[in-house]
This record gives sequence, C-alpha cells and structure tokens, in this order.
Amino acid sequence: MSITRRELMKISGLSAVGFAANNLNVRSAFAENALTTQLVDLSGNENPYGPSSVVKKILSNNLYKANRYYYATQKELVKQIAEHENVSSDYIVLGAGSSEVLCASILAYTDSGKHVLTADQSYGAIPQFTSGIGRKTLFVPLDEELKFDLQALHNQITDEIGLIYICNPNNPTGTMVDPSELRDFCASVPKSLMVLIDEAYLDFTDNFERETMTDFVKKGHNVIVTRTFSKIHGLAGMRIGYSIAPPDVSKKITSHKMCKFMGPLAVHAASTSLKQPEFQVYCRGKVREGRELVFNLCDQLGLDYANGVGNFVFLDPKMPHEKFRRMMRENGVDTARSFPPRKNWARVTMGTTEEMKVFAQVLPKVLNA
Repeated sequence: MSITRRELMKISGLSAVGFAANNLNVRSAFAENALTTQLVDLSGNENPYGPSSVVKKILSNNLYKANRYYYATQKELVKQIAEHENVSSDYIVLGAGSSEVLCASILAYTDSGKHVLTADQSYGAIPQFTSGIGRKTLFVPLDEELKFDLQALHNQITDEIGLIYICNPNNPTGTMVDPSELRDFCASVPKSLMVLIDEAYLDFTDNFERETMTDFVKKGHNVIVTRTFSKIHGLAGMRIGYSIAPPDVSKKITSHKMCKFMGPLAVHAASTSLKQPEFQVYCRGKVREGRELVFNLCDQLGLDYANGVGNFVFLDPKMPHEKFRRMMRENGVDTARSFPPRKNWARVTMGTTEEMKVFAQVLPKVLNA
C-alpha cells in the first residue's frame, strides 16, 4: 500500500506550512554511536527484499556444489536467458555481474586510438576502467532534466570514438531517455562504432518490456545491451549478469572476458529467479512506493530532485555532501558517496518500507539541524 501525503507528514514530523526540528528518537538501533550500531544502508542500490525465498532455498540445497565447476548448468542458464529474451543462445554472454560484459565490450571496441563517449554523470566504473586500460573517455553534460543528451552525444561523434556508453535508466540520476528517441539515435550512429546500453535498472520501470533496446539487437544494429541479476533479482553478491548482442559481436565480447565460468550457486540462483516474475512484480511495486515517498518528502522540504525511475532517488539536500552524509549517518542512515559534477547531490537507494520510514524521519531533522 502506498504512503499518503498525510501519512508522510505524520512520519516525518512535517507541518502543512513547513517543517520544524524533529525531536523524534530514531529507534535505539540507530542511536547515539553510529560506529557501533547498525545503519539503515541506503547507499548501494541493492534490492532489500531479495533474493526470493525460493531462491534462498535453492542456494541452501546446492551448497554442496560450491567446490565444483558445472559447465552444463551454465549452458542451461544461457539457453534459459535466450528464451527469456527471445533470441538464440549465441546472442547471450554471461558475466561475473554485468560489469564484466561491460568491460569486455569496451576492450573489444576500443583501442589506443578509439575511445569511449558518454555522459559526464553516469556509472563511474566505466571511465575508471577505460582509464585503467589506457583508453580515453570523452564526456558530454546531461541535459536540463539530468538525462543523457542524445543530440550532444551525436555532435561529438568522430573517427576517434569506438564506443558510446548509455546507462538507461541512468545511475546516479535514475532518469531515462525516451525509448523511441534512443532507437532513433542508435539507428543514426555510424556502423563503425558500437552503442553499449546498460539496462541494469530497467526492470524497475513499469514498461520495461517495451523500453528495452533488445529489439534493436535482434534487428542487427550495432548495439549491445547488458542486463544484471544484481538489482531487481536481489543477487548483487552472486555476481552474475549478461549481454545481448548479435552472434559475431557476442563472440568478440567473449574473447575479451576474464571469467569463462560462473559459479554454480550464482547460476542456480539466476536460473531460479528468472522463474519468479511475481517476486519481481512485488519488488517493483515496493520500489515505486519508496520513490513516491521520497518525491513527496522532497516537495514538502523544497528540495530539487531528478524524476528518476530506478530503485534510487537523486536529490539536492542544499548542503555540502560530506556534511550531509555525516549527519545522516549520525542519525542512523547511510546514503551513497558523492557523484561529481553534482558533487553535493545525494543518491538514496530505496530500502524496505520500515527503512524508508526511518529515512523520512531523519531527513528533515538533518536539514533543520
């Protein structure tokens, strides 16, 4: 059930004309010494509800396999994912999280003279990895709505660009490029470069099946789509994801992968989770409730925020980030690190209903301190 504005005001201690210092004692679990008590962790974009109970049982039942390589099981998962995505198995490449296939794609389609083009505020591991392998990353600013600016990206395409990285929905802003505009963009870029689309957070949107770019992959466009089991499936610690790309592209990605084998527990967990769509529907609904709570809270407090669709909200607390995070932690809630160039904005992951109630209590208290 969604939390209404009236309930939100009651939870957070806000009045209709503003907010006052909240003297609520945030429960003893988050009291006095944050170094020795458990924090409400809203920093990592994990799914607080996952994995499902069925997946947990499967993991427990298959612990005895942890000392062996089970290649056949891995092949079965590839086939299952292919059926799920409505492609043949040679379109699918498994990775140790989607991060591995993202990195393998960059290795495959860049070199010392071919670089990565992306937005100046997106998944930070991409420029970090690119720099580590001696490639350059070129940046364009996000647009006014904190979305990828496709026209600005297109304007920067030169012979020196080997790959364009687009995170959709974007991390850390949560914003999403319109799928029809993204399809037009992908169709317009030169065939000499690859468009890498990271859909790690797409499953949290209500229309994900219509918004994915996998249809462009099936049509043979120079597009790679990556997906992960870390987010809505609640398997971040299992480290398993995959890419969807035309067979010739998939072969090239595979040749640049480090991990040729996925752990059997991760494979069993992913396979089982794919068969649990009702759990994903549940998580999607709970995340939506959390976003609505934070959006309403920001409106009440007069805070700017990105109109995101992921399992997190990017907001401006109107104070230095280091101070904001420290004060939030002192009151029992941890948010994410700083994300330049908007270094004072904060990314807040959606927690459980109870965790978000604590957040709604703590935020006005910190802002009014």
